[in-house]
Amino acid sequence: MKENDNLEEIWNMIQEKYPLVHFTGSSRLYTMVRRMQAEKKHGIPIELRSGFAISVKTGKHASEMAEQEWEDFYNALRMELNEKYPELYPNLFKEEEDETN
Repeated sequence: MKENDNLEEIWNMIQEKYPLVHFTGSSRLYTMVRRMQAEKKHGIPIELRSGFAISVKTGKHASEMAEQEWEDFYNALRMELNEKYPELYPNLFKEEEDETN
């Protein structure tokens, strides 16, 4: 029961701290990648993660994917964010960029 309570606390924190924004292409993509990053970091099981993002390739919501499928989808969204909105990418992945430089 304690694990579920902790998971619910983390879920609520993610909902509050990383809300999804539906207004523009850049904000939708940025907030989705940010949310997926937080869910992954906090170990939220895939079936409990946001299903906001839907794969055009498979038609699946992110929360319906297998682990590797989710990772591939997340990485594709990260790459899309970096390609389309490079000024936003470092806000989420600055630490990774620092490590590679």
